[in-house]
Amino acid sequence: MTVQTVPRALACMLLVVGLLTGPVTGASGQVPLDVMTFNIRTANGRDGENNWPLRKELVVETIGRFAPQVVGLQEALDEQIEYLDAMLPDYRWLGIDRGLNGGVGLSEATPIFYRYRELSPVESGNFWLTSTPDTPPVRRNGNRRRRGGGRIVTWARFYHRDTGRQFYVFNTHFTLRRGQSQLDSAELIATLVAALPAGAPVIVMGDFNNSAEDSDTWRVATAGGLGDAWVLAGETRGPPVTYGDFGPPGDALMERVDWILVGGPVAVRSVETVLHNDGGRYPSDHYPVAAHLEMR
Repeated sequence: MTVQTVPRALACMLLVVGLLTGPVTGASGQVPLDVMTFNIRTANGRDGENNWPLRKELVVETIGRFAPQVVGLQEALDEQIEYLDAMLPDYRWLGIDRGLNGGVGLSEATPIFYRYRELSPVESGNFWLTSTPDTPPVRRNGNRRRRGGGRIVTWARFYHRDTGRQFYVFNTHFTLRRGQSQLDSAELIATLVAALPAGAPVIVMGDFNNSAEDSDTWRVATAGGLGDAWVLAGETRGPPVTYGDFGPPGDALMERVDWILVGGPVAVRSVETVLHNDGGRYPSDHYPVAAHLEMR
């Protein structure tokens, strides 16, 4: 798949977005905004002492310590979303699962959690990183699926209640298969972001399953007006590595695969790779990444 092969699907999606949104307006001034991307590791993993029931409280604690206005999760199953929804009363969420494995709720989602007393979703939606982004994937020839494995993007336009400012958030999880599938996904997202109203603040975050700054996937993702918050930040804390395999950072695992990208009038004050743990038990096999942003 390439973006050029699906102009009809893209044109339809972009037309709907444009008709619904119009220009983004609101109060002037600088608006602080804290966001986090967090691959929480699926509850279906065979992780032994790191199985979901043994670390779910630590996931809640990690999010609560930073209390970001927006949290993009990856690998979240229904049972995990329901638990976090119950344990994080200051948050509400939106999103759907990828639609694989025979039914709703049985495959991973990329939900966006948000602090509902501060933010209101004006509109939201989902699209798939396939040649038909507006429809869920289907099985072909047994276990074969469309290229990209039906990876999904959840997005929303939020209204900041105190200031009237509006901004977009896209949350995703790229396929493990590096190469053209990832490049197509990055190009699709970049195309959709470029079609948003001029001057719109936008945040794209997720687990991109490739290394930042030196991969073709990163170069495509940041070629159309999006910048990497880690690179732009006035201050970075923690190591650049974001995959730890349920342990502390090590020399063998040095890739920064979890990114927060920003576009429009958004300044990056600081970014942190969160190493919060409980006596050596980590909340996930990925470290969450938290950014303190400022909408201008």
